[in-house]
Amino acid sequence: MKPAKPSIERHLAAARLTAIPDDLHTPRHPGVDPETLSGARKATDLASEVWLAGDSDSGRLAALEANRAAFDAYAGLGQRLADILTNSYAQLEPSEIEYALGEAGLLDADNPSLSEAERAALDHDGYVSLGPLLDEPTLRDIRERLDAAAAEEGNASGSEVSQTVGISRLSGTVLKAMNRDGLFDVFYMQPRLLAATRHVLGPRFKMSSSNFHCPLPGFGHQSIHADWGWTVRTPEVVNAIWMLDDFTVDNGPTRVVPGTHRRGHPFGTALTAPGRTPYDPVPGETVLTGPAGTCVVYNAHLWHGGTQNRTAGLRRSLHSYFTRSCRPTQTRTLEVIDPLVHARLDRARRAILDVPEWVAER
Repeated sequence: MKPAKPSIERHLAAARLTAIPDDLHTPRHPGVDPETLSGARKATDLASEVWLAGDSDSGRLAALEANRAAFDAYAGLGQRLADILTNSYAQLEPSEIEYALGEAGLLDADNPSLSEAERAALDHDGYVSLGPLLDEPTLRDIRERLDAAAAEEGNASGSEVSQTVGISRLSGTVLKAMNRDGLFDVFYMQPRLLAATRHVLGPRFKMSSSNFHCPLPGFGHQSIHADWGWTVRTPEVVNAIWMLDDFTVDNGPTRVVPGTHRRGHPFGTALTAPGRTPYDPVPGETVLTGPAGTCVVYNAHLWHGGTQNRTAGLRRSLHSYFTRSCRPTQTRTLEVIDPLVHARLDRARRAILDVPEWVAER
C-alpha cells in the first residue's frame, strides 16, 4: 500500500479505507450476480410500464392498482410508486418557486441565460457544459471546507444518502453548518444552473440534494445508471456536476452516453445483452472533462456513471440535484438543515430549497 498524501488522508475514513492501493489500474467494482441482475431488470421494466401507462399521476396510479399483484415479488416497489403517485411532497406553494425564478429573470422559458446551442445540447444530447463558473480563490475555499468536513464526519459521511468504499461522500452540503456563511449557495442559486434546470423541468422544481463526491486513487468506477428508478416520458430530475478539480481522462471523470435520456432506463431491457453487466462500457459513451470550476448540467435520466481514478490525486466534485416540486427529495431537507443556515435564508433561497420560513423543532 502507498502512503497517502496529507490531503488524501483526510478522506480515507470517509471512503472506508485505511490506505491507498499500490496498483491504481486494477478494476475495482463488485461482481454482479446474474439472477440479481435479471430481477432488477424485471422490476425496472415493471415500474416503467406502470409509469408510461398514463400521462398523469392519476392515470399511472390506476395502472398500478390494476397490476398491483405483479409487484408482490419486488419488496416495497409497489408501495414506493403508490406513495409518489398519491402524495405531493412540496412544502411551499408553487408561487414561491415562481417568485424565485422571477427574481432571477428565469420565469420566462425563453430567458437569455442560456444560448440556443446550450438549450439544443440539453434537448438532443441530454447534457450541456456551462463552462467555468467558479474562480480559483473560491475553489480553494470550497475544497478546504469539504476536505475538513470529510475528515470530521469520517465513517459517517454520506450516510444520509449513500456510502461507497473508495469514494468520499458528503450529503446535504448546502444545508449543514459548513454553509452557514453561504459559501455553497452558488451550488443551488447560480442563475445559469437554474436556467438549465428550468429548461428541462419547467418552472416548478426544487433542490433534492447536494452531494460531495470524490473517488480516491484506484477507486470510483460505477455502474452505468440513471438518477430515477424507471423509464419516464417527461423528465423528473436534473443533476449538475461541479468540477472542483480538473477532470481529466485519467482521474475518474463521469462517463455519459449522449442521447440516452430518450432511450429508457439502463437497468431495464433498454440495455440488455447476454453476459453484460452495468459496469461494462456502453457503445457511444464519452467522458466529461474540463478545468476546475466547470459546471455540467444534465437531464438525470441520461445514462451515466463514474470511472476509476487512476491518478495519485483527488478528483473532487459536488452534485446539485433537482426534482419536480411535488416529488420527494433525496435528502430529508427539514431533518438535515442547520438552524443557523435556515435563519439566514431569504425568500428566494427558501423557495429553491423548498423550506418554509419556520421549521418546527426537529
